[in-house]
Amino acid sequence: MDEQALHNALIDLAIPQIHYFEETDSTNERALALAAQGAHEFTLVIAERQTAGRGRFGRRWETAAGASLAFTLILHPSYEELERLGLFSFLGAVAICLAIEALCETKPQVKWPNDVLLGGQKTAGVLAETTWHGNKLDGLVVGMGINLLPGSVPPASEVMFPATCIQTHCDYPMVRLEFLASALNHLVFWRSKILSTEFLEAYHARLAFIGQQVTLIPTEGKSVNGKLIGIDQSGKIILMMEDGNEIAYPIGDLRLRVAS
Repeated sequence: MDEQALHNALIDLAIPQIHYFEETDSTNERALALAAQGAHEFTLVIAERQTAGRGRFGRRWETAAGASLAFTLILHPSYEELERLGLFSFLGAVAICLAIEALCETKPQVKWPNDVLLGGQKTAGVLAETTWHGNKLDGLVVGMGINLLPGSVPPASEVMFPATCIQTHCDYPMVRLEFLASALNHLVFWRSKILSTEFLEAYHARLAFIGQQVTLIPTEGKSVNGKLIGIDQSGKIILMMEDGNEIAYPIGDLRLRVAS
């Protein structure tokens, strides 16, 4: 990725500063440090190659040079947004979906809360993390890893969920900087609407497995089964249990339930 071409591609966007690395361990780690130092909203950290990127629950996400996109945006949630920080993962997922729809004319879905799927396979992931100084939030970062071209798809033996790349599902040649600019443009647009009903509807319209039986694996305790109903106003997933009760869960790993 040519650094000058990167700046040229994003010149019309509200990006105050771009930190570009040929290689780094994690764009989120770099962005968290910058946020703690007072970096402005929409500061971008991007790497050609990421060697120790993180997914949810500490999973690794490496990106292939020339075929993937790995980048992180720094955001500063308002006081009103502090109670709904989970929505910031949704923000990245919606932005990626809209970029795919605009450039590919195909229909992506989101596996709650933040994995973007094409044809039921994962093509992108989002991880939102925060940095605090005591009780004061210094900033929030939204990291995105996107499998864009065929060389970005890891071997099946290295993934927990089937993976694909956007180009496989698109008739048009994918250009990384064009896709990056589109995703960032959508993210900046929806940033100011993150607490709106309109934003939740945009996310819900792309939510995978609606009406289907799923298994939710929490970080602690036993997994639960239920029918996916949707999400609540704070982004929790709502499952209908066998007794008809609807329960909202704030976190967990979602999978389609395999019929016994």
